[in-house]
Parts: sequence; C-alpha cells; structure tokens
Amino acid sequence: MKAQILTPTGSVFDGDAEGIQMPGSDGGLEVRKGHASLVSLLDIGKLVVKMKGSEKKSYAVSGGFVEVNDDNVIVMAEEALEPEQIDIKQEEQKQQEAESGLKEHKVYTEEYKRYYRELRIIKNRIKLAKS
Repeated sequence: MKAQILTPTGSVFDGDAEGIQMPGSDGGLEVRKGHASLVSLLDIGKLVVKMKGSEKKSYAVSGGFVEVNDDNVIVMAEEALEPEQIDIKQEEQKQQEAESGLKEHKVYTEEYKRYYRELRIIKNRIKLAKS
C-alpha cells in the first residue's frame, strides 16, 4: 500500500508500506493492505511504518489525523520526529519546565492543560529516542 506522513513543515515519509501502527484517539490502530476506508484522529504516541522485510521506521507523533482509502494511507501529523532527530538532554530540560508549569497551575485551567499536553509530547519523544 502507498503511505504518506505529512507535517506542517513537509513530507517525512512517502513510499510503500506493508502496515502502519499508530496511536488512534481511541487506542492503538494498525492499517494493512485491504483495510476499510476510515478517517481517524491521532493521539500523542509512536507511529511505526512497517516496510518490506523487517525494516521499520518509527516516529514520535503529537496528534493529527489519518485517512485510509483504497490502500492509500495519508497521515497528517502535527509533528513526526524520527529518534535521531530528538535531543534527549534538551527534551529532559523541557520536561522539567513543563513539570514546574503543572505545579504552578490549578487542574483544568487552560495553562494546566497546555503544560499537561506538552509533558505528554516530551515524554513520548524521550521514550522513542531511548528505544
């Protein structure tokens, strides 16, 4: 099947894939050849493109959506970073800042929600970079 991963800054993957695992908004989602048409929101998590053989490409995604139609998969992600693009030390610094921000704001305020989401994104990046 044909797969594309697009972000606001451009295409990060465009090629053939045997399957794609991604974090759907309602849980993990895997698409393979012959999958029914769908449109789904993406959550923060790890997206894995399985190519021929045992080759895989992994990305840290931070939301977006996926469209599947006639063995064509288009992922529109807010960001999609490969492990080697992630600076763990920089992310750990951002993690400390986000954790401090959470402590300073009351639960369910807009600021709290923003820091909470940012912390989830940072932890996802760190986890992928360390794997």
